[in-house]
Amino acid sequence: MINSIRIEKITKKDAPSVAKIEKECFSTPFSEADILGYIDNPIWGFFVAKIDESIVGYVSFTQIIDECQIVNVATTPSARKMGVGKSLIGALLSYANENGCKKLFLEVRESNLPAISLYRKFGFIPVGISKNHYSQPTENAVLMNLEI
Repeated sequence: MINSIRIEKITKKDAPSVAKIEKECFSTPFSEADILGYIDNPIWGFFVAKIDESIVGYVSFTQIIDECQIVNVATTPSARKMGVGKSLIGALLSYANENGCKKLFLEVRESNLPAISLYRKFGFIPVGISKNHYSQPTENAVLMNLEI
């Protein structure tokens, strides 16, 4: 039986685990040093998802005035399809509501249909395509917005 998913604000001691997930999930990952720098940057935020004491996912975002940009959402391969992404996006939306965000936006690989489906469930709508946005491999990004 799976224990419940806890969502917490990132701490510096979480940076190695988040960097490991970055390497597992992205072709151009942020390093642990990058993550530590973002933690200290006041426009950046991170939430981590934990099962027991293990970090199994995270969401990173920026907030400038009343807009939040989701930078990355990632879940360890072993914790996929367990509601981790849903829990992270839900926590971010609660944060956004409590902190004056009126709009959230993101870019997602065109081929990442599970992520696009998840974002749509939360009310994000596709608003455009950014051609050749990603590298390794080169791929278009779907631009999605949510007005709250």
